[in-house]
Amino acid sequence: MEQFEFVLIVLACVSLSSVADRFVRRVSLPILQIAIGLVAAIVLPTINEVRIDSELFLVLFIAPLLFNETREASPRELWRNRADIFSLAVGLVVVSVLVIGYALNRLVPAIPLAAAFALGGALGPTDAAAVTALRSSVNLTGRQRALLSGESLINDASGVVAFQFSVAAAVTGAFSLMDATASFALLFVGGIALGAILGFVLSGAMRLLGRLGFEDVTSHALYELLSPFIVYLVCEDLGVSGILAVVAAGLVMAAPRPRFHSTYDARRRLVSNSLWAMISFLINGTIFVLLGMQLPLVVMPGLNGGLPAPQVIVAILLVAMASLGCRLVWVLALELVHRRKGEGLCGGRRGILRDALVTTIAGAKGAVTLSIVLTLPLTTAAGDPFPERSLLVTLAAGVILLTLLMADVSLPLLAPRPEDDGGHDGELREATIAVFEATTNELRRLAEDEALTEYLPALRLTLSRYELQLALERFISSGVEEENRAVEDEEARLQAETLESLHRRHLKVHSEQDWQRHLVALRGIRSSVGYTGRMADVIPNRGTLLASATTLVRRTFFPAGHRAKDGSDLDRIYGQSCIYAIELEYVSLEYFERVMKEGDVGQARAAHIRHDVHELALHSLWGRLNYGRDVPLDSRKAYTLPYDLLTHDFNPRFREQFAKAREFARDVDENALRIELDEIGRLQSEGTLTRKIANELRENVYLLQMGEG
Repeated sequence: MEQFEFVLIVLACVSLSSVADRFVRRVSLPILQIAIGLVAAIVLPTINEVRIDSELFLVLFIAPLLFNETREASPRELWRNRADIFSLAVGLVVVSVLVIGYALNRLVPAIPLAAAFALGGALGPTDAAAVTALRSSVNLTGRQRALLSGESLINDASGVVAFQFSVAAAVTGAFSLMDATASFALLFVGGIALGAILGFVLSGAMRLLGRLGFEDVTSHALYELLSPFIVYLVCEDLGVSGILAVVAAGLVMAAPRPRFHSTYDARRRLVSNSLWAMISFLINGTIFVLLGMQLPLVVMPGLNGGLPAPQVIVAILLVAMASLGCRLVWVLALELVHRRKGEGLCGGRRGILRDALVTTIAGAKGAVTLSIVLTLPLTTAAGDPFPERSLLVTLAAGVILLTLLMADVSLPLLAPRPEDDGGHDGELREATIAVFEATTNELRRLAEDEALTEYLPALRLTLSRYELQLALERFISSGVEEENRAVEDEEARLQAETLESLHRRHLKVHSEQDWQRHLVALRGIRSSVGYTGRMADVIPNRGTLLASATTLVRRTFFPAGHRAKDGSDLDRIYGQSCIYAIELEYVSLEYFERVMKEGDVGQARAAHIRHDVHELALHSLWGRLNYGRDVPLDSRKAYTLPYDLLTHDFNPRFREQFAKAREFARDVDENALRIELDEIGRLQSEGTLTRKIANELRENVYLLQMGEG
């Protein structure tokens, strides 16, 4: 039960990190997850007493992580940079193991040389995924990304193999170079060969099951999920490296094949990508949260070989510097060799030292390192405690945190993204804006078509969603999110004041209970035109609760009277609520016009975007009031503001509008998605969108279409 509660706590921390990441923009996700894990360990200190089986940890975390990395790797890029990747992933790992091992043994003599080598092996793997979290603010060259991705894929395996040899020596107390070389060759070559064979077998089995009709989209995803565990366990039982086998099998199973020759293949790919994205996020998040939970152990001398916290911190710094120093020298040497050939290892866009520093710091340690070090056995073959196990885990955790912090702080300074270069994310956002603009224009044209009047209520709702998404993309693209928050706060204050004025006016004619029913309708109306978050809360929730409770009592004890009164009052309540919503819109528009004239550049830009959105909301509200009337749908002369609550009669057929909106909502949404696909194709043919960006946008639409089904 303890382990189950521990798992729930860790999963809750990972879930919290995904929410917090939306608000904490300046800190990368891995650092945020470490901080959450640290807080959890301080609040619940007993969680560090839970122990997970080391072998289970290895197969449960490392095998699927490596398999997913191979799915995302480009075999062409791996082959093109094979010599440099092999040099970094194998040669550098071996040198780092030796340097870190001897340095740590000299620094802390209580740590045997074999155990120190084990820490060096655990620190061999780099974490390209952690650096990817910084991509929006870091300008890595294409060659740097290819090297880091390929290196992190291969050095995971080489680091694990080096770690396992070192642990075996520490556990048994015996080491033979001849035996180790022969065993390494068997593990390395055997793991790759057997993994590749199993990859071909599993791929063939999946295709055979598909042809026999025993495979669908869901079962294929399940087969793919089981593959790394099957490969790892089979190869370990046969005495070869399960980790290298998983890498080889993953590369074979991810080999390029014809794509999208059927709708089934397209759906299978979408489901597979979604599944692995979730698993990767969950595993990486879990490991970084566990890392945060390890940090309080740094200040506990009893768990760190009796060393006080200052000495542990010094040891972490020196081990990290030894690791980074080896990497910097190695990368510099490779860079010099490449520049003598007239090319650059890292892209050649900066000075040689700066390029090497970026590539060095981008090789931060991460999830795999912690996964490996936590598999250290508790005892040796003789039954004695493994030498300084807790200290080794603490040192690994400290080095991971230090290298991640260095990457988080220094990479945006060493390799900043140009202000006018949003990179892939910026290009995708601009393309999304272009597609949304074209789609909303087409939807507005349909809304003005008299032949489509019965679809109009549903069209308005769909159009409102697109306009809200478009406004959000514009805010992010224009870089005025902070200024927008300030404008939004003042807008909310002005609307709240106006709502209170409307409340006082309403009570001169109607009761407080009637006002609460108007609040329910007003909140729904504003939600339908795109109000969310802070602005939605201008209309208090207490009105909804009170009105709902009152309605329940009336329906229970006075069902006949309730039906009669609701039927006769619906038009009045909804119509008056629409007028109140319109008055609130005018308050916002007048405020935005003042800001556009008198505010600073950022606030004026934010106000301009908000002004456009509110103009469209106003158009929708007037259209509802004028539905079924012989006046233009956007006419603002149908009602005089403020109007007489006693004498005004509402003619629009509101109940008919609700029914039409419900009846045609799915049809209109499906048609809107088809329009979006058409606009993507048109913009691509005009050269506005690249093929890659267009395919990403189409994939998003396909997902929405699957959801509609």
